[in-house]
Amino acid sequence: MSQQLNNALEDVGKSMSTLRIAIKGIPVRREGFKGLHDQFARSVATLTTHMSYARVLLDEEAAERRKRRRR
Repeated sequence: MSQQLNNALEDVGKSMSTLRIAIKGIPVRREGFKGLHDQFARSVATLTTHMSYARVLLDEEAAERRKRRRR
């Protein structure tokens, strides 16, 4: 499960890089796009941060180690 999360985070990072390149040609204040983009980028950053912290919880080996320590 942790590997799937790593792949998803990698894909999100690639997509955000592609978006950054794509918006360079758009006028900054056109139709409120800049505000929408900034809000979206902040939301994605928050999501990826939370997903990164959840990686430890999804790692099966780490879960087994935590169970063994409790005994």
